[in-house]
Amino acid sequence: MREIVRLCDVGADLVARGREWYVGDPDNVPGLAAESLIIKVGENVARLSADTTDQHPEVPWSLIKRMRDRLAHHYEGTDYGAVWDTLVVDLPTIRGYLAGVVDEAG
Repeated sequence: MREIVRLCDVGADLVARGREWYVGDPDNVPGLAAESLIIKVGENVARLSADTTDQHPEVPWSLIKRMRDRLAHHYEGTDYGAVWDTLVVDLPTIRGYLAGVVDEAG
């Protein structure tokens, strides 16, 4: 779970660069970086044991995995506005859930 928290922190670094940076690149490199980051978060979540996810039902595990699947398999229809929203809203929320869990684990 530490890796998921670390990836959420990388997402926060991307957000700190600002929306203009995110939408301003004509090749959408920031969007691609964000997309890759979200996919990695989902991959890490998918590797967690059922015991781990069952112990923390407050975390929207299935939504995280579905976002990963959507980005990884339906890339032709990627909505980079939704990717940005995931960076801004969802990753900090996920980080908030997991930071406490990681702290408890020591």
